[in-house]
Amino acid sequence: MSEQTSKISLREVPLFAELSVEDFRQIMTLSSLITFKKNEYIFHEGDKFKGLYIVIKGSVKIFKLSKEGKEFILHFITSPNVFGDVPLFAGGDCPADVQALENSTLLFIPKNEFLSLLENNPKLSFKIMSGFANRLKSLSVKAADLSLTEVINRLASYLVDEIEISGTENLPEPYIKLKISTAALASYLGTISETVSRAMKKLRDNGIIKIHGKTIFIEDMSKLKSLAT
Repeated sequence: MSEQTSKISLREVPLFAELSVEDFRQIMTLSSLITFKKNEYIFHEGDKFKGLYIVIKGSVKIFKLSKEGKEFILHFITSPNVFGDVPLFAGGDCPADVQALENSTLLFIPKNEFLSLLENNPKLSFKIMSGFANRLKSLSVKAADLSLTEVINRLASYLVDEIEISGTENLPEPYIKLKISTAALASYLGTISETVSRAMKKLRDNGIIKIHGKTIFIEDMSKLKSLAT
């Protein structure tokens, strides 16, 4: 993958949205591309934190395991988004497990080199902190949504977001292919599998979606978006 491709992805990451071309060049100088196979772990909870990652291609899940071994999914990260930024600034070890959902390419930015760059460039540091604040704001909004929004609305919002990411929104019948299990989706939405299945059925019965295996076709995008608001 070319440096130019990585620069384009970096510019789309909220954390780096305000950076200049020179800022990108400096970050790319100390970064490297790493590939992970499907189901391969990027790191485990408690591992020594080494740096932050940006998904260039593919997707990963961030999750925690209970003492009983139950998986609780915190985030799904797709291109072009960052993870590992919280311990970069807050300190400490890796706070959760991260696993590739499919064959993925990540841009790795090592912690020590990146912090040294920020220390020697106050303007760049300010830009990064501004992006970090915007990221925390978006996470706060998501937390509020989880506590206030009905499951069917959260599901609709998830489907709309995935449709936009898939690039099929402008097709006569937009669609997505689910890359995760119902249990994983339920964990992400803050509910249980049975509730997600009922929500899917309601959307289907109302003529909003139709389901063929792992593929979900959107029959009424306007209604789906209205539920997602």
